[in-house]
Amino acid sequence: MPTFLRELIRPAAELPQADVCLVGLPLDFGTVLEGGRAGASGAPDAIRRELRRYHKTYNLEHDVSLDHLRIADAGNLPLRHPDHAANHETIRQRLAELLQLYPLVVVLGGSHDGTYSTVRGLFHAEGEKPVGGINLDAHADVKHKPDLISSGTPFGKLLREGQLDGSRFTELGLHSNLNTREDIEFLRTQQAHIVPLALVQQGGMEAAMREALHQATATGPAFVSFDIDGVAEAYAPAVSAPSADGFTPRQAVEAAFMAGQNAFVRLFEVVEFNPIFDRDNQTARLAATIITAYLTGVASRTAKSQKLPPI
Repeated sequence: MPTFLRELIRPAAELPQADVCLVGLPLDFGTVLEGGRAGASGAPDAIRRELRRYHKTYNLEHDVSLDHLRIADAGNLPLRHPDHAANHETIRQRLAELLQLYPLVVVLGGSHDGTYSTVRGLFHAEGEKPVGGINLDAHADVKHKPDLISSGTPFGKLLREGQLDGSRFTELGLHSNLNTREDIEFLRTQQAHIVPLALVQQGGMEAAMREALHQATATGPAFVSFDIDGVAEAYAPAVSAPSADGFTPRQAVEAAFMAGQNAFVRLFEVVEFNPIFDRDNQTARLAATIITAYLTGVASRTAKSQKLPPI
């Protein structure tokens, strides 16, 4: 029986059929456009290293074995074109292809502007029907910049273009002084749901995520985008835009596990990890832990767990 998660991961060419497909977005230009720190393009490889060397296939908390999961890895997308829009078209096309081949795709990011095109890929894979979603983030990322694809614009573009259903979209964990009144008012006009960080801290992640998932998947497929700068800087120093306040690792793991439990969440991403600023792989390990929690949620519903005998 496989002991380590790395034993389950195979190149996509070897697994044309799998439960989950990983794909990397080596992208940071969208963050630089917003004045953020360059370096998120190195995130996919850094996350893979932690996934492969650190995590095992058994989850003690939920008594779930992941060893039945087939996990394909499609590698990193080629995103070195000098035309930023061309790179985004590559993301959209390739994500649509992967989502037509595999039931679930996990994105290793990469600046948050990539979500504009990963979600467009989901939109096209689902027959161009508006999708639902959750953004776990310190920032709303709905700036109105029609001619710019940046890390501050993805959800605004998706909502304005009708690919994201506002009534099925939740901004979860927004910080009190990192968002403008104009952006919040725009979200309200779109009938989006807003759950500030303070409410998550007061009521707990489980209740907030349960309601957000209910809304996102009410009428069809959805995505969950986890911007790791939503985690407090003490736990995640290597991000594009660090904040003193934020989610705890426990809250991050809870959210990811619940996303994996929901069969309608077809796209899960961890974005804005910037390995240049990491300390002893601390943030890389957290990103890998979040992804492993999502995979554990998937495993908990795709097969009966192998129960250990009572102690």
